[in-house]
Amino acid sequence: MRALNTFTITYKRKEYIAAEIPHIFINKTDERIIIGSHSLNVALYDDERGYPDAEAQYVDEQIYAFIDDDFFKLNYNDFIQKAKQYLD
Repeated sequence: MRALNTFTITYKRKEYIAAEIPHIFINKTDERIIIGSHSLNVALYDDERGYPDAEAQYVDEQIYAFIDDDFFKLNYNDFIQKAKQYLD
């Protein structure tokens, strides 16, 4: 089983999990996208007040989509299936 290649994004001295995967939504395996965790999304953007600062907006603009934190524990294939299911 292939492991999911995860990394962390640091914002306000706190680390959040993310993953870089092929662009599965347009079937371009040579193009990569970043999927961030829901907890990162919450830290970066408030529905009532917007972005807390320019750094939050910059980080948010680098991320294709956000998905539940628990999905980052899955193997690569299961993560891809969940991403397709929830983001498509």
